[in-house]
Amino acid sequence: MSRRKRAKVENRELDEKLKQDDSESDQSEKSKITNSSPTSVTGRRESSSSRTVDSKKEDKPIIIEETKSEDIEEVNYKDMLNSLEGAAFQSRLPFDKMSSLEAECFSDLQGASSLAFVQIRNRILKLWFEDPKKQLTQEQSVQKMEPPYSADPALVMRTHAFLERHGFINYGIYERVNPIPSPPKGKQRPKVIIIGAGVSGLAAARQLQSFGCEVVILEGRDRVGGRVVTYRKGPYVADLGAMVVTGLGGNPVTTLSVQMNMELHKIKQKCPLYEATGNQVPKHKDEMVEREFNRLLDATSYLSHQVDFNYYNDTPVSLGQALEWVIKLQQKSVKHKQIQHLKALITLQEKLKNNINKMSDINELLKSMKAEKETLLADREKVASGDASILQEFNLRRLNREMNLLCNEYETLTTQNNTIEDKLVQLESNPPSSVYLSVRDRQILDWHFANLEFANATPLGNLSLKHWDQDDDFEFTGNHLTGMYRHLYLYIYNSSRAFASQQSVTGMEHEDINLVAAKAWGVDE
Repeated sequence: MSRRKRAKVENRELDEKLKQDDSESDQSEKSKITNSSPTSVTGRRESSSSRTVDSKKEDKPIIIEETKSEDIEEVNYKDMLNSLEGAAFQSRLPFDKMSSLEAECFSDLQGASSLAFVQIRNRILKLWFEDPKKQLTQEQSVQKMEPPYSADPALVMRTHAFLERHGFINYGIYERVNPIPSPPKGKQRPKVIIIGAGVSGLAAARQLQSFGCEVVILEGRDRVGGRVVTYRKGPYVADLGAMVVTGLGGNPVTTLSVQMNMELHKIKQKCPLYEATGNQVPKHKDEMVEREFNRLLDATSYLSHQVDFNYYNDTPVSLGQALEWVIKLQQKSVKHKQIQHLKALITLQEKLKNNINKMSDINELLKSMKAEKETLLADREKVASGDASILQEFNLRRLNREMNLLCNEYETLTTQNNTIEDKLVQLESNPPSSVYLSVRDRQILDWHFANLEFANATPLGNLSLKHWDQDDDFEFTGNHLTGMYRHLYLYIYNSSRAFASQQSVTGMEHEDINLVAAKAWGVDE
């Protein structure tokens, strides 16, 4: 799963032709399911967020959108699996080599034999995906195997048995071609008790039945499905538990959707956030906080994987701790920038003050020199010639020169002051933020944190900083979809024919390796 784990929300208008009253809905919960049904109102959010300045609030109502044709995901099943590589990918197996499980089960195959096995395996998988609604038998695998791999039918049958045993083929809801195998003469079918009628329990029951086991499912609730819960009220449907297919690439739900003829709806990217006031968060703020949220995750990843900061006082650091520490460091950085900004203002203001003082001194000096010059000019008219006249002329020229220099310096200081004032105006009009996150920003960021906790099913303080996103490489690819899970468990339940008694299991006793006794209401073994 991606580091930016996201929950999603989508509202759709319901198909009126599929309206059904409450009693019909309740009766159908355990007994029947239809391939077309109302689209659920699901929770969804493709994370969007933002950073700082408040802008005017946008008061927009929540819009119930009509399901359009472009919202329906076209499951290009054959296009996805029309190659051997695609079949291996969809089965979560490497295309060109054995998996660790295969290497363990086929340890006798080495070199060319192992490569032949991989090619046979890929071809059997492709045969299964070509028609997942019907059982793929060993005979069909041998018959349809291409040369030169058809030269070893024993390996083909052995590979088929492995893939069937481990659920890579012949799983889900399909038509059996061969009857369920009978137990050896004189022996009974193995009996299996499954505790819990969730999707995994129902799927296990069906798979065990296909292997020839007798299965009883014990379920304490008065419904099946486990964490997949569908709430119905008249024509309205809402999934309260699992609701999102997180991509079809490599996902076995892809096969189930084809087997069930399901119409999957693509979850759209648009998902506005709303504040407590009911107003929509402005788009620019939403996007800024999301970018900051992603930057925080990038920073924690850098701390963990580059700096190797994963322990503090010999205690593993959690993702929640790291995020709060990075936020505090960001707050410190904001204060540091604010201090630097104020220091820059003070420096410019001191320089402006000094320049003004110099200009004032020059102005006073020019006034005194002007008075001295006027006196010299008056005296020059009284002196006819001689040494006194030469001295007066020298003093007049000296004063003119010094006054010109002072005027030039005054003009230079004036230009400097204009530049300083422009810088001051620029700095004062663009001050750094006084806080890293405003109260409003922190509320939006906390939504992303809560969303991340939802995606991981635990508080951030319980997530390992180093390993919390270790499943990223194993994510299913493709769009997130909805319109699936409320049908899934009923399909499997109705097709498995396993009895789900309303019994609550209180404990299990392992008396020996072949016997498990389940203590339940009225169930002794």
